[in-house]
Amino acid sequence: MAIDLSTPEGRSSYLNDKLSDLINGVDSTYGNIIFDELLKRIDSTIKDFNAEMESVFDELKINEKKRQSLLVKLSKKQTPEEIQHREKVKKEWEQKLLELYGRDNEKKDDGKQEETTNIEEEK
Repeated sequence: MAIDLSTPEGRSSYLNDKLSDLINGVDSTYGNIIFDELLKRIDSTIKDFNAEMESVFDELKINEKKRQSLLVKLSKKQTPEEIQHREKVKKEWEQKLLELYGRDNEKKDDGKQEETTNIEEEK
């Protein structure tokens, strides 16, 4: 038998089954009254808990969206020093590429190789 706690009827039948054994020990005059009140209070507690959890999770979702947007803003926001540093690094990187793969540098590289070979021969 499957227990369905998602509906009020399912919760009620589950609680009736579990609590009936506990209530049997109480006087029959007060047993039903106490049992009904206990079920009302448990049901109220469950509803309050579910409502609180829904609000907590809604807040968590909102806070996570705010956090993500702040992270995006912070990652986009840069100081002028960071921009200058990035440009400097970019220029250095581009210069190294030009030195390695630039067409103009092939002629220069031939001249440098001749100079280095001449220097090595002198040693």
